[in-house]
Amino acid sequence: MTSKLADYRRKKGLSQQQLADFSGVSARTIQRIESGKVEAHPATLKMLADALEIDTEELTIDQQLPQTTEIKSLDKIKPVFHMLALIGLFLPVFNIILPVIFWFIKKDESQAYDQEGKLVVNFQISMSLLFIPAVVLMIFVFFIGFPLVLIIYFYAFVMCIINIFRSINKRVSSYPLTYRFLR
Repeated sequence: MTSKLADYRRKKGLSQQQLADFSGVSARTIQRIESGKVEAHPATLKMLADALEIDTEELTIDQQLPQTTEIKSLDKIKPVFHMLALIGLFLPVFNIILPVIFWFIKKDESQAYDQEGKLVVNFQISMSLLFIPAVVLMIFVFFIGFPLVLIIYFYAFVMCIINIFRSINKRVSSYPLTYRFLR
């Protein structure tokens, strides 16, 4: 069972922290179950299985997980969410519009697409909400507002680039300093 939880979690495109948020089980407990340091309590297994939208038995029955082509196609589509946000950084408001449209089209195909889209959209909305007061501040107090605008823009740009490469390398994307508008 050690790797089965990790396999199902990865198949859904979730990090340990995201699974913890969805299931109510602590991230540390998930780490310990996945590494085989502890045997999961049946109630914990039920919470994790519900969050992963699978039967509890799938986490306990010893069988090899089939390799599907769905996982491979996920790897090709996930970077597109981040690339659209990056393109949108050069065209005002499109940093939100492009990822929202793509997320809306892809969200029903896979939970991984849904989560990745929400992650990108939440980040772009958060950065836009920080950017607007910074621009207003720049108009009235230029020497404070201008550096603030540059910092926010540079941060958004760098985080998009980092997450493009993370998703290409099949690692979990993350955007610190993000408010979750879409859950």
